Amino acid sequence: MSITRGVVVDVVSTGARPISVSSTIPIALVLTADSAVPAGMKYFDSVKAALADPELSAATDGNLLKYLQFGEDKYGLVVPLIVSVAHIDALDPTIEKSNVITAVNDLATAPSIFGIRPDIIGVGDWSTDIDVQNAVVATADKLKARAFVDLDAVDNADAITKRDALGSRRVTPVFTNLLDWNTALNATDEYSASVVLAYLRASIDGSKDIGYSYSISNRVIPVSGVKTVREFLAGFQDETDPLNEKQITSFINYSGIRTWNYETCDIDPIWQDARRVRIFDLAAFAVIDGIFWAVDRDLNALDAALDSLRAFMANLVGQDVMLGFNVYLDKDLTTPTAISNGEFYFTIEAQETPSPALIKVTFDRVDAYSSVVYERLA
Repeated sequence: MSITRGVVVDVVSTGARPISVSSTIPIALVLTADSAVPAGMKYFDSVKAALADPELSAATDGNLLKYLQFGEDKYGLVVPLIVSVAHIDALDPTIEKSNVITAVNDLATAPSIFGIRPDIIGVGDWSTDIDVQNAVVATADKLKARAFVDLDAVDNADAITKRDALGSRRVTPVFTNLLDWNTALNATDEYSASVVLAYLRASIDGSKDIGYSYSISNRVIPVSGVKTVREFLAGFQDETDPLNEKQITSFINYSGIRTWNYETCDIDPIWQDARRVRIFDLAAFAVIDGIFWAVDRDLNALDAALDSLRAFMANLVGQDVMLGFNVYLDKDLTTPTAISNGEFYFTIEAQETPSPALIKVTFDRVDAYSSVVYERLA
């Protein structure tokens, strides 16, 4: 074929590329088992697939099968699942604790091993320990993931003291553990809220294409009780108010057992809204994947990348995830020197659609309708 004489045809596209946030978001659980199960991480397409795995089903001790069975029975999730197994040690709990911390730390390598980034992390029975909590914070920060930690508090003062030891925009502290019937024991058993809320988060994610942007507060959870009850009085001050002020998730009994509050323990009030953090985190990852193709291309590719960003944000507005946005080239950073180096800096200004945390109704007794009496008696 000649490229110097005749007709030469080339096919290009300078149009915007589609960018979207997936509604199928991976989850990771750190669970314990005896030595019959190999320690380390395994990937599954669903909770049901994990239960059917010959290696995992060989467990005779630990909480592995307990939490997987709970997840399948209550939620039946079909989402990418990474199980990080830590070996139990009945003789030396300190060894088991170290194994759990190692299993948490291992999750940071999951993207390079399995090609997926777990966005939700739950730790069965061990997330009350401050050292395990610190490992969860570090791993969640590396992965830009969400995590829940159990305070397992006896009262509000205990909960607040434990919460004050934490400070991360990716961790939600939970007041107490949950109770439910364990079919393996034929008795009511205690369940770590860290794992239960991880399942709930994943379930809401998959409920709709924008489920990831929904709060998990005020959601009924399918359990029979809570370990430590907090008094809840709709419309009045109660025992949940001090917890709300400290960004602690609790549980209320109001037409079913419900989650109450969904915040993080970040020091910056802006990033204490767990829903807000997640929306911007997932939008950022979607953008990375959506415009990665434009790196080391030409200026037309850069134009197309900019158009893609604008189309993505417009779509989020149309889906009611964002109220509005502005995408522009930051000229303060994109200097002539930066351009010579092939560096371009875009800024996306955006505000998420709010989720009402307080709805106040005021009844105002007036005399304006006294004329109705005259009309009726006329």
